Amino acid sequence: RLDAGADRQCDFREKKLMEKLKVLLIGAGGVGIYFCGRLAQGGEAEVNVVARSEYEVAVKNGYQVQSVAGDFSFHPDRVLRSAEECPGEVDYIILATKVLPEVDPVALLRPALERSPNGVIVLIQNGVEIEEPIRAAFPDRELISTIAYVGVSRPTPGRVHHFGSGTLRMGVYPSGISAAARRLAATFEKGGIVRCELCEDIRQVRWCKLLWNLAFNPVSVLAGGVDTRQMVEDPELENLCRNLMEEVIMTARSCGVSLKEEDAVNTMEYTRRFPAYRTSMLQDFEAGRPLEVEAILGNPVRLARQHRVEIPRMESCYALLRALNSHRNGLS
Repeated sequence: RLDAGADRQCDFREKKLMEKLKVLLIGAGGVGIYFCGRLAQGGEAEVNVVARSEYEVAVKNGYQVQSVAGDFSFHPDRVLRSAEECPGEVDYIILATKVLPEVDPVALLRPALERSPNGVIVLIQNGVEIEEPIRAAFPDRELISTIAYVGVSRPTPGRVHHFGSGTLRMGVYPSGISAAARRLAATFEKGGIVRCELCEDIRQVRWCKLLWNLAFNPVSVLAGGVDTRQMVEDPELENLCRNLMEEVIMTARSCGVSLKEEDAVNTMEYTRRFPAYRTSMLQDFEAGRPLEVEAILGNPVRLARQHRVEIPRMESCYALLRALNSHRNGLS
């Protein structure tokens, strides 16, 4: 009888593995739509999308993605106005919103988590030290932190333009790799387009990505609207970006995160090889949308001050960008 019970448990696990993953995407921006569209392409995921501002367009036409890796149409299994509308349980709740002070990630996640007692939280967002509020609100939930390396834009409602790259790096926060993370990564890779790398120390990966984000995003806006090619080919702008990366390295080390000079060199070379790209912050600025100033600049600046690290360039960029963002969007 014990053997029979074990067999039934094994059959149950195998059945679950054969079922499609049920996914809910909150944050139907370029990054979320591109990666969840690729996730659906693999044929092993049922993807539901919360699309507030583009609801009617998404219901009627889905999403059209123009991609260097091959154009495709993404028609979610369900398009929802809010997470409250999600029918039944899901395995993963992917949060891919911008990290902004006025956007409460806990409030966005709570309705979906109440409907899915076993649902895993997945963040695909920029910035450092962004996980703690979610971890504090939902301490019993697995939290997979994910960093996207991709160039995308949203030229019009319902359309996404993918310029280059398309890699995800993920791991359990604050550290480790779980069975849920392995399954999600494998499902992302089923379509043959997305490369998904599992990482034991996702905090270190976040700081490494900040080398790019903190240098190129603010400078693209403050320099008057320049793309990545212009930044790496202009000696003064390239030097500024490189010096900002040095300050990120010093700040990370003060927080116990080991970044190397080689990481900055590799980040600069990666950008040289990347197609000329208008950063996500520049796209938001030109569209009149709020900027991710605090997640990308504010958090590391505060940490540097706390640890008494000298960061004159980071502080200057933060002060200028914060004032610019506040003035344009009527923020205090």
